[in-house]
Amino acid sequence: MEKEFYEEYEDMEAGIDQKQALVEESKKVDEIEDFSEAVRFVNDLKKRWRKTGFGESLAEEKLREEFDANIEKVYEKQKALAQKVVDVKEALIKEAEKTSLSDDFKKATEKMTSLMDQWKVSGNAGKKTDDELWERFNAARQKFYDRKHANWENRTVQFENAKKVKEDLIEKAKSLQDSEEWQKTSAKYKELMDAWKAAGNAGREFDDDLWNAFNEARQKFYAKRNEFYEKLHAEHDEKYAEKQALVKEAKSIAGLQEYTREQTAMMKELSNKWKSIGFCGKDKEDEIWNEFRGVMDEYFAGLKSASEKRRANWRDHMAEIISRKEEQIANQKRQIKRLQDDMTGLVSEATVADLQDQVEDKEDFIKQLEQEIEDIEKKLAE
Repeated sequence: MEKEFYEEYEDMEAGIDQKQALVEESKKVDEIEDFSEAVRFVNDLKKRWRKTGFGESLAEEKLREEFDANIEKVYEKQKALAQKVVDVKEALIKEAEKTSLSDDFKKATEKMTSLMDQWKVSGNAGKKTDDELWERFNAARQKFYDRKHANWENRTVQFENAKKVKEDLIEKAKSLQDSEEWQKTSAKYKELMDAWKAAGNAGREFDDDLWNAFNEARQKFYAKRNEFYEKLHAEHDEKYAEKQALVKEAKSIAGLQEYTREQTAMMKELSNKWKSIGFCGKDKEDEIWNEFRGVMDEYFAGLKSASEKRRANWRDHMAEIISRKEEQIANQKRQIKRLQDDMTGLVSEATVADLQDQVEDKEDFIKQLEQEIEDIEKKLAE
């Protein structure tokens, strides 16, 4: 009996020693970074603990509590890691739900692919939790892909409609490509271009070829238009140079301030040449015309002033002539008076007749002078 007691005591002591050793070993669980390895380590410790037997002593109870506390750290770590996984997956679900409403399907598809890749490496939060989270995540993905599919079906119809519209626009563009109504046709091509943009995309399979056909017709017209305007601009430059020469010549004549008939005829001829040259371009025409018109106005203002001065001098001269003729008339009348006085008391008919002839001659001369004065006054009145 005593022997059995000592054997049982020795077994109990051995069990306590083993438990103490396992407690010390369990403290190393914090040093293991890999969670799977830590779980294997803990399971091994628990298995070995069970082999040490069951003791009811106070010492064994304390060892058990310490052992369990050390082991619990692994499960607490497991819970913390699981919560992190849940947090990550919740964030991914939230982002997926937001992305599922996007109308930018290209970017959203790339985003969904990225979210799926992140989900795969996000870790494990436990089967039940993972299943629930996955159901929500996948629902958001499915919602997006359903919308994407519906959008693709709608876009297929839109592509067909856009293709038909653009084919019609191509035919219209081709019908205008040989037109030489540059401004009118340019406006029509602008309308066609606006309609092209409004038509939308016809799909990658057709859109580039449709655009090339449409743009080819446009460019054919624009090339001809550009060629026309390049030639027109060259003609405008030539005409501008000719008008500059006329301005220079007009300034030379006006600068002399000699308002003769010859000079005036030359200025009028310059004006005729100006008209025959034609338009030299809206960006230059007004400027050069204003310069030419200014020189012309200066010359003809001078001509008018010179003409008025000459006319004033002529009127003064005519007034002097009238005054001299009136003086001559007065003088003739005095002479007639003397002749008539001389005829009084004369007996000789011959002498009287001679004096009478002189009187008549002077009266005729007076009439001539009066007529000349009348003619001059008429000219002055014009």
